[in-house]
Amino acid sequence: MTIHVFAGPTIDTPGIRRILPDAACHPPAQHGDLLRLGLAAADQVLIIDGLWHQVAPLRHKEILHALAAGVTVVGAASMGALRAAELAPYGMVGIGQVFDAYASGALDADDEVAVLHTPEGQKVTEALVNLRCAIDRAASSGKVSSSDAAALVDLARSLPYTRRSWPALGRAAQKANMESAFYAANTWRQANPYDLKREDAESALTLLSQGLPSPTAGARWRGERWQTSFVRYWTASFQPGAGRIPMLAQLQHQQLYDAGFAARWRARVLAAISGSPTGLPPEVVEKAALDTAGQAGTTLANLSLAQRAHWLAPAEEQLEPDEAMLRIMVRSARLDGAWNVWPATHAEAARLLDPDIGTAQLVEDAFRVNDAAQADNPRHTPTHLDSGRITAHLLSHWTLPADAGQAARDAAARDRAFRDFAGAVEVARAFYLGARAAETNAVSADSSGSVADSLRT
Repeated sequence: MTIHVFAGPTIDTPGIRRILPDAACHPPAQHGDLLRLGLAAADQVLIIDGLWHQVAPLRHKEILHALAAGVTVVGAASMGALRAAELAPYGMVGIGQVFDAYASGALDADDEVAVLHTPEGQKVTEALVNLRCAIDRAASSGKVSSSDAAALVDLARSLPYTRRSWPALGRAAQKANMESAFYAANTWRQANPYDLKREDAESALTLLSQGLPSPTAGARWRGERWQTSFVRYWTASFQPGAGRIPMLAQLQHQQLYDAGFAARWRARVLAAISGSPTGLPPEVVEKAALDTAGQAGTTLANLSLAQRAHWLAPAEEQLEPDEAMLRIMVRSARLDGAWNVWPATHAEAARLLDPDIGTAQLVEDAFRVNDAAQADNPRHTPTHLDSGRITAHLLSHWTLPADAGQAARDAAARDRAFRDFAGAVEVARAFYLGARAAETNAVSADSSGSVADSLRT
């Protein structure tokens, strides 16, 4: 069993390990982080802090995915408290005063716990829940009237979370002719150190160190159809597979570079349309798929000229009707989590992935080349790659002529489960530098020079 803790700036790693020495410490949680861990049912996760402004935040259904697998997920102090209040009916455990305030409805705004901080986790601003806590405690001690305390909290709330701090609140109080109330509250909090979010974080860590019992709430929903196409896509994108490389990255690499992928995709799509069991001869599956389409009223004769032109390249106009219809059916499908032909895990991918060509290592090598290129120059990232070079690269790998028209390019891409050729170019960005480096090394194994230099040609 492993206890994973996502935190910073509420509490740092030394602070965590003083209470929970064996914790696996991670930076604030963001989209994909729980899936990347490859969690086991006995594991526990404590979410304290999370990112949400600069990157996509941790999604609710990522947490549901972990809960459904039997993982204990706990939230406290900051984003963890917010997510726990939202997901308590599904079995997420909430701990602390911030969680209680969200769960009861006393707090309802995300920015109550938001702070601006450095990449190293140093706070630049103060959370509204902490400002509110100090002001309320000053009022309880008789240093500030309840009406002045409420007015100060309103002033603090009016400040953007990126500017909330005691000095900023002091300036706002001066403009509002509330200097004396602010001075009293500020003097009290300086003499009475506090940090509500840290207090909650330490409480949660202490409970975990004492063996927090597994939650019993929420078991009923696990059999429900809660996994949307987004959950399937995220699972494929982040959950580690062979070589710790996510399945989607391996699948995309084979889409682009494995000559056998198009045939495997065709077989998978046609089997899914016809409901055919695995292992049948291709001609049997193809006939069954055509029969299924025909029973639904979808035949080549029923398609308009514009529809045929969309799915078929000009050179395919003379195809036999059955083969033309088969190609249209295959090309109208693509890797899409809304249809179960699209795999979310290695087990679901089954025969669609060729396990014998070392794709995990090829993807890892490609990512390493990307990192090296960016270290050489921050602008050498996949985003900045020239699409024209990637286009020429794919046309060469797919044995298409350099002057192939758009319809021919799109047809070839759709045979490999891309929506169109432009979609294939975008996917290829992540692997282009690695493929070029491999080609360069194959031509001259003893060549010298930096990775970036070898990729500029």
